[in-house]
Amino acid sequence: MYRYAKVAAILGLSIVLLNCPTTPKKVSTVAAPAFSPAEGVYATPQAVTLSTATEGAEIRYTTDGSAPTPTSGTVYKAPLTISASATVRAIAYKNGWNDSPVSSAAYTITGTVAAVQFSPDGGSFDAPVSVTLSTDTSGAEIWYTTDGSEPAPSKGTKYSAPVQIAESAMIKAVATKQSWTASSVASARYVIAVVPSVPPVTDAEVMEARNAIARAKEVDADYYDAENFTAAQRLLDEGLDARSPDPAGARSYLAASKEKAGLAFDNAVQRGAADLAKRMEAAKRKLLSMEADKFLPTDYESAAAGIADSQDLYAQGSYADARAAAYKALRDMTDLSSRLETRLNWVRQLKRETEQYMKEAEDSGAYAYAPGQKEKVTGLYLKGIDAYQGYALDPAEEYFGAAREAARDTLRIAREKKENRQAEEKQKAEALMVDVMKALQEASKLTVVTEDGTVIEPQNWSDEDFLKEIERMEQEERDANPGGQSMLLPAAGATVVMADESSENLLKQAKELWTLGIREKAQGNYEKAQDYFNEALRYIEIYKSYAVKGVYTVRLIPERRDCLWRISEYPDIYGDPYLWPKIWRRNRKLIQNPDLIHPGWQLVIPPQ
Repeated sequence: MYRYAKVAAILGLSIVLLNCPTTPKKVSTVAAPAFSPAEGVYATPQAVTLSTATEGAEIRYTTDGSAPTPTSGTVYKAPLTISASATVRAIAYKNGWNDSPVSSAAYTITGTVAAVQFSPDGGSFDAPVSVTLSTDTSGAEIWYTTDGSEPAPSKGTKYSAPVQIAESAMIKAVATKQSWTASSVASARYVIAVVPSVPPVTDAEVMEARNAIARAKEVDADYYDAENFTAAQRLLDEGLDARSPDPAGARSYLAASKEKAGLAFDNAVQRGAADLAKRMEAAKRKLLSMEADKFLPTDYESAAAGIADSQDLYAQGSYADARAAAYKALRDMTDLSSRLETRLNWVRQLKRETEQYMKEAEDSGAYAYAPGQKEKVTGLYLKGIDAYQGYALDPAEEYFGAAREAARDTLRIAREKKENRQAEEKQKAEALMVDVMKALQEASKLTVVTEDGTVIEPQNWSDEDFLKEIERMEQEERDANPGGQSMLLPAAGATVVMADESSENLLKQAKELWTLGIREKAQGNYEKAQDYFNEALRYIEIYKSYAVKGVYTVRLIPERRDCLWRISEYPDIYGDPYLWPKIWRRNRKLIQNPDLIHPGWQLVIPPQ
């Protein structure tokens, strides 16, 4: 009885435990989605069906590689079409169930292999032909036949190199690739014609092409028409290469070479004639700008005559002679230009040096020691001016040279007469040194405009700069030559003249001359020191002549016409008519004749 009671108690307890709400229940998992067809490589697009063994479950999928969830991805409702390679990932889920694992399937969609292409295309040929087979599908293999049968991987020849067709034949070819649909069979027929024998190319035929190129070379076709000339040479070389194996082809190359050479010849003749005519005209214009037709008329006419000679020869078709005449005319005109420029520069230098010596003689009072020289120097100088303005170079050179020597003689005579006044010369040298220093300082403060329009700003040299320079130079001379003879002195009777320089350098040269004068003074060579100081002052005066005081416009006044004398006399100019040469010298490029000026001219007025 007790045993039955114990069993009943156990059973009751079990019933209580089974009905307890806290007892966990087991939850099922949804079956993973399945794919049909299975993943793999396919030649055509596939319709993929998704399914799950769990009844009532829903499926979501993705094709972009992301993992789907019950809330993300596309809800599956119908088979999806895979037309391009992609990976499908899917998940199945059901309310109250555990989600299935994510399953995936990769589909590779290949396609149809591109058709085989033939190069060259089928047709008729005069010689055996090499046929290249190709397909646009990378990695594909090509199989071909030449007996008219259909090619396939198991039937035909696998393509590895161009197919040589020596006799008429039909080529059929197909392209294949694993997991791809094979291309359609392509075909091309090649008809090889029987070519008659061709006679060999003769040396005369080759020589004709060579002569055509040489003819073009004679007129500088390699310069004036390099494209056609180079093509002619290349075609000749190709013809020579094909001479033995392909006489017919060689003849074609040689004919083309002659044609290109002839075209290059014609173009070179035309372009060369135009180029040489342009160069000759430029050389002629340069001579005219130098007034060669007036200074050297006979030489000019002889040199320029070559232009017409060259043109006549071109018109007659004598191209080699025409070119020779053109080059001779260019040489003659260039030579004449160089010779005339040298002569003009020399005459102008003589004139300029004469003016410098005349001014130096005037400023230094040299004419007081040689009174007869002034009339002589001035007369020779004016004759030189007349000859130059009359385009007579030889007389101009002679008169300017004589005037320069006469002016230098004037300075020499004056120096010789002052040799016995050493003490006085020392005082003069010292005074000149100070004058040059002051003149340099004064000139360094000027604003100068050179003949070519260059503006030189003031440099503002100070007293302290000059005094230090004097002390340094005198000490150097005492240390280097205590009581000795100056090494700067030229040979007896010679005069030191600095070389021609542009106006920008005149002030610097003047300071260098002043420094040389200090050295000579320290050695006791007072006259030589004065020469350097005077030379420095001359350079300073030339430099100052480029200083700009103002610009005067020549006026037309009927009752009192403007002239250099009257302009110089105006109170706001110089107030002194005798200073008119300053205006003339500063404007000598404009004023050819100091007695003839025109209304409207703008004259630069140098400082007084």
